[in-house]
Parts: sequence; structure tokens; C-alpha cells
Amino acid sequence: MKKINRLLIKILSGIVLIILLLLIIISNYIGSTDVGDYANVAKFFAGEYNAKIRSSHSYFYGFINSPFIRLTSSFIGMKIMSIVWILLIILSIYYISKKDKRFLILSLATPIFWYMAPWINPIQIASLFFLWGYHFIKRYDENNNLPNLIYSGLFIGMALVFWDTILYFGAILTVCFLYDKKLSHLFYFMVFVFIGLIPRLILDQIMFNFAFYGIFRNFFGGVLNVLGFTSGTGATPKSMIAILSVLLLLPLFSYLLIKPKNFKENKKTVFFLVLSLLLILTNPQIRYTLILTPIILLNLQNILSKKQLKIQIVCSIIISLLVIMPYVIQISYSTNAQELTSFVSNLGNITLSKTFPEEIIRQDLNNIGKDFPNQRFIVGNLPDDYSYLAMIYWGDGIKEFISIQDYELYLQNKTVILEKEFHPILNIPERREIWIKGGISARINSSELSSVRYAISSETETDLNDFRLVKSYKKLSVFEKVQ
Repeated sequence: MKKINRLLIKILSGIVLIILLLLIIISNYIGSTDVGDYANVAKFFAGEYNAKIRSSHSYFYGFINSPFIRLTSSFIGMKIMSIVWILLIILSIYYISKKDKRFLILSLATPIFWYMAPWINPIQIASLFFLWGYHFIKRYDENNNLPNLIYSGLFIGMALVFWDTILYFGAILTVCFLYDKKLSHLFYFMVFVFIGLIPRLILDQIMFNFAFYGIFRNFFGGVLNVLGFTSGTGATPKSMIAILSVLLLLPLFSYLLIKPKNFKENKKTVFFLVLSLLLILTNPQIRYTLILTPIILLNLQNILSKKQLKIQIVCSIIISLLVIMPYVIQISYSTNAQELTSFVSNLGNITLSKTFPEEIIRQDLNNIGKDFPNQRFIVGNLPDDYSYLAMIYWGDGIKEFISIQDYELYLQNKTVILEKEFHPILNIPERREIWIKGGISARINSSELSSVRYAISSETETDLNDFRLVKSYKKLSVFEKVQ
């Protein structure tokens, strides 16, 4: 009987793996939020990116994926690696649960794993390391065995190598589990977090001549976004659909963890989960729940009855089918319902088209490269339109895509994009004042920009006054500078 059960589990696991791989390879979806920050970096390190690089996130994930880009001249390698990390998370849950086959099956059905399957994103690998960081800090809390704390610090540090938001989840985890421990143990933990972070620090030192450049940039960028000081998109709008989508993809019986008996036995874990969920709901995005779900599943292991487990598996399968529906649609059609949240938001108004705008734009770019070979192009009318074109273009006919924002700064003889100063007004005759000033500047190459003759836009007009339309393609238009 045991041999039959093992065979069934292996067959089920194999079927799930095949479906995941087919879904990733065939579907045209690669993710939405922040995807360009990782895909473009990978292209940059592979020498395939025809623009100046700009990313608000860690460069390390793009760096380790660049060989796949160089090898395939596509994002298929990065998509396959997303599956690898998810499967390793599922296997980690299986081993941490002491090879509980019930939870292997439950993990295979869990919606968030299917949701994140095609995403080009470091959250998958960061969640894998964070899961082990949580596992070891919990073991340390149970037996005060210092090596477990050391392992936890290393894994949390390695998670932060790939995904900046681990800084906040890691801080919550640290407070929840170490507030009542020796101060020296907190010091040891932070030391090994730093050691785990070293690969990223080395890369940032090589690229920016400052090892903490990326971490500081992301942290202060987030602060400015929250305060509304930037012109970017900032946090995701807190719509009821976005919030409900986040809650929907958490395990159905998560609420059992806050029942008095279970809360008393797992107080620190519950505090971590609740505080982390509140953090996620300040910027509700489904992908963030990948950090919490493996931890929730592990803590439900000794709580769920057989009936509850069956209900959880059935509900997970139903939601997973709903989750992958937009990805299946995108095998043959382009749509305004690319993933679960947009699918629900546009329900009743979903559009399908046999033509993929991305493919049309890519063909336009190939034709532009032939008609205007080896030229630099200003791209507008939005500041970051250039990065999208650079991400989807794989040819060598276009020399460089340039942001319209940089060109407009050049015309105004400026470099500063954003500048803020914190300078408190003192109420007493203090002889000295302390103030802080910071900002964001564009690195302007005047000699390059002065020689640019052409611009590209998806509109038939451009915001550049000294450019006129010379040729229109299916989606894009080319403008030439008036001499």
C-alpha cells in the first residue's frame, strides 16, 4: 500500500511539473509589476540591452540570469528558473514537515505557486531562502541552539541579496523572534545576515563603488514614494479587489492560527504573519503572499483535521484553476486580463485579440532598425517608455534607446530630476543647525544627445517641438529632428 501511495505521489508530482513547464514555455505572460527591472538587468549583463540601465531593485537576480539571456536571446531561461525556485519551495515544505505527503499534495495545489510560475521575478528565490531562515530561527527559539540562529541569519541575508523587500519582512521576523533573547545573540544574527548579503555587496561595490548603494537607493526610494515625493507610480492602489485577491490566495484555514490554543503555541509566528500581512495590505499585491504561504502551510500541519485538509486541497485546486486561466488565455490571445487581479477587475469587459501588441511593436522595431540603421532614438512620451522597447527588442539594428526625460533635461541644461532637503527650523538660538539634502540626478552625456536625430513614440505626435513625423509603422512612429 505504501509503495502504491508513493507511486501516486510521484505520478502526481510529475504531472504537475509537466503542466507548469508547458504553462511557462507556451504562455506569453512573464509578469507585470517590476518585471522590467529584472529582465532589463539580465539583458544588460548579457550585452543585449540597447539603452542605459536603470533599476530600482537589486541587480543580482538579473546578473545570475544573464547567461540564460546570452544563450537563448529570450526570457525562456528566466521563466524556467522561476519554476525551479517554486519546486524547491515545495520540496522544502515537504522536508521541513518531515516528509508529510499530505502537505506535499497540498503544496502542489497551492494557488500562489501557480500564480507566480511564469513571473520573471526574484520573489521566488527570496521566498525559498526566507522559508529556511524562518525554519532555523524557529528552531533556535525552541532550543536556544546558537548554530540555528547563525543558519537563519545566513538565509535571511541571502534572501536580501535578491529582493529588497526582505529588509522589511526580515525586520519583522527579527523583532518577533529575538525581542526576548540575549542582546549578544541579536548581534550574532545581524553579523551572519551581513555575511549572507556579501555577494550583493561585492556586485554593488564593483558597479557603483559603494557596497550599500542598491540597498540605500531602494530604501530611500520607498520612503519618498510613501511620502509622495516622486513622480513614479508608487504603491499599488488599495482597491477592494486587490485586497480581496491577496486574501483569496492565502490558505483557506489560515485563520485557525489565531485561535487561542494555536496562538498560544505559535505566538511569535502568528505575530510575524499578522504584522507581515498588514504590511502587504499597505501595498496589496498577490505576489507578496509567496513569502507567507509556505510558513502558514507548515504551521497548519498539526492543526488541520482530515476533513479540513481535504477541503483545503479542493479549494486550492479550484482557485489554482482560476489563477492559471489568464495564462492559458495568453497562449493564443492577448488580453486585458493578464493575471488574477486584472481578470477579476475586468470581468464582464474582458477583451481578447489574436494579435499580440508586443509582437507588433517588436516587428516595428526590426523594421525601424532596417530603415534607420545604427541610430540612437529618443523614446517618449513617457520617461520610461524607452525601457519597455529595450526589453522587447532583440535586434542589432538600433544602437540605443534614450529616455525623453534625459533629452528634455539636456535641452534645459539640467541634470537634477528630484531634490529634497530636510532642514528643521529651530525654536531656540542654537549656534549650529543640522540638515540633510538628497536627490536623484540624470547622468547626461551631452555629446551623445546633441547628435541624436530621431525619436520614437507609440503616438502620432511627440512632445518634442523640434521633431517632425517622417514614418509611421503599425504601432510606432518615427520622428526626425528639424535642422
